[in-house]
Amino acid sequence: MNIKKSTYHHGNLREVLISSALDILKEGTLQDLSLRALARKAGVSQTAPYRHFEDKEALIVVLIQEGSNILQEKMKAACEQSSEPVERLINMGMAYYDFADAHPAHFRLMFGGNLERKEKHITLVEIEQKGYAIVEFVVGECMKLPNAPQKPAELVRLTCWSLVHGLSNLLLNDVSNDDIPADANKRTLAREVISLMTKSLFEK
Repeated sequence: MNIKKSTYHHGNLREVLISSALDILKEGTLQDLSLRALARKAGVSQTAPYRHFEDKEALIVVLIQEGSNILQEKMKAACEQSSEPVERLINMGMAYYDFADAHPAHFRLMFGGNLERKEKHITLVEIEQKGYAIVEFVVGECMKLPNAPQKPAELVRLTCWSLVHGLSNLLLNDVSNDDIPADANKRTLAREVISLMTKSLFEK
């Protein structure tokens, strides 16, 4: 449903456009997103989006930044729930899953390789580095445990990320088979899988 012009004013046009962009991505793909389509979705003039976004890439950068900030806040909050390293890592994995479940458009955009030269967007790179630092710290604490794998820390970080990212993708895309029943409680299943794999890495 399009947002009528009367529902926004000069101060919140940007928020209306971002919300409309996310709606387009939820309903379709990145190919369906353009500033012209965004204007139609938001119920504004064809030139209105250009007041806030130079082009489609600028819009994508803003959406990725927004998603990255949301994910980081979730991960930080998850880490604060426990002082025990393994439990912290499990909680952080669940925060990642919860983000994917609650913000599927952001999730797909952030990890879809949608920017050819991400490094030129300095603010975006800085935000992502902060998120990586959280993961680096928590995995680093786990690597100090007596039963931690005798492997490079970067390999362990990649293993943990691959687990939660792949699992989130499977559940987000409603993959269903004998291992993932259609009536499964996805969040409960996610915690069980993340707990199993995390504890198998750091606890014997």
